[in-house]
Amino acid sequence: MIVRKPLALSLIALAIAAPGLTSASSLYHPAGGEEGFTTHPNHFQSSLSRADVLESVAVAREDGTLAILSRGDALPVKATSPSKTREQVQQEYLNMSSAEKQRIQELYGTGG
Repeated sequence: MIVRKPLALSLIALAIAAPGLTSASSLYHPAGGEEGFTTHPNHFQSSLSRADVLESVAVAREDGTLAILSRGDALPVKATSPSKTREQVQQEYLNMSSAEKQRIQELYGTGG
């Protein structure tokens, strides 16, 4: 009985302090107020070396993304072609069972 009470209090204190201890090494810390957090860049530990970062900047400078990002613009999305042709989609629909067609009509409507 004598050991249980201090042990229980120690475990409760650890449970209360654990979230604060884990956030101490993060970039953002919770804070009161409108923003809700504070930023501490000196707490962030990067896995990249300085040479890796400089290489990434050189690549971004060469392909033009550095200029786009420095103006605050969004990077253009590369156009992708459809994975199936119209004929393939039509053939896939024709090969469906009537139950599958009914389910598609329930999900998306009749289209008219």
